[in-house]
Amino acid sequence: MLKKVLFYIMSSAVLSYGNFNDEVGFNITTTSIINEDSSKFSNYGIGGSFQMSRYIVSPRFDLEYVDISDYSGVNSLLKGSINGVYEFENHTRVLPYGLIGLGYERVTPELKDRFESHPFVQGGFGLAYKLTHGYKMKFEAKKLKILSGNNEGNEMMLSFGVSYPLGYRAKKIVKRVRRVQPLIPILVDEPKKERCPKKIIGADRDRDGVEDRLDQCPSTPCNFVVDSYGCPIKMTMRINFDIGSADIKEDSIYKISNFAHFLLRNRGSMVRVIGHTDSVGSDADNLALSIKRANAVVNKLLEMGVSPSRIKAEGKGERQPLVSNSTDAGKSKNRRIEIILSYPNIRKGVR
Repeated sequence: MLKKVLFYIMSSAVLSYGNFNDEVGFNITTTSIINEDSSKFSNYGIGGSFQMSRYIVSPRFDLEYVDISDYSGVNSLLKGSINGVYEFENHTRVLPYGLIGLGYERVTPELKDRFESHPFVQGGFGLAYKLTHGYKMKFEAKKLKILSGNNEGNEMMLSFGVSYPLGYRAKKIVKRVRRVQPLIPILVDEPKKERCPKKIIGADRDRDGVEDRLDQCPSTPCNFVVDSYGCPIKMTMRINFDIGSADIKEDSIYKISNFAHFLLRNRGSMVRVIGHTDSVGSDADNLALSIKRANAVVNKLLEMGVSPSRIKAEGKGERQPLVSNSTDAGKSKNRRIEIILSYPNIRKGVR
């Protein structure tokens, strides 16, 4: 039985869905079956999971095999479940999360009226430590409640494992030679201390034109268009890229960092990061480049602690210019990143 479970888990691991947000996990487990007097984690096993992390509450499918030593006559459990996972964003590498789910437990062989196969509900919490390239180390604790059973008590499970994102591609490292005088003009950088020009009568600390007493999104970054609640809906972010490159220059990181801090403090929004280019080159090449630039910004936001469930990258290439591409100045303005925010839950004017 153990060989079959390992085969199914390893088979699912090699599938490539091409989605950076989705992830596959593997773990080792220890389970306490008899918990009336005290917990005894003496039943060991393995597990695998597939999580669709693009949503605020992420669906996760778990398959777990447990080798039973507590019950004489019972060899193993095979458990399948679907869970909802909610990650608590923060600006560190440690990502706490909670989960709740529903599943079915297959007992082999069953003991009549003592240890039988039944559906169950479960809940738990975990800690994920973010490694490089999207990998995570995870520790998780779950409590399981049998449904419709007669004599089975609750089960408790501890697990430790790793997860990795599907479709991840490592960046290619390209050595660059510094030139004294660039042959092609580079996008002029903005001042590092952005100022918010808007001023209104009354308290308005983030200078977005909405009084603090009405502002549901405090500390909105400068240059965002906001709605009547003071929450941002659109911004053009001038990220400096070399010509034909998707590598973010060091002097633009602070803009992404400011935006990441805002997102971590204001969780109600979904974010679309849209890349644009000028008209130099073919339409197909510019579309691909705009997607790479948008993904570069998204990856920086993920590194800074923003949940992948909130962010989506898009590319428009040269198709939506702000101004004419007939001059160098116009091309410079058209090479940009746009941020579009939406709010799935309708606000009622209450903070």
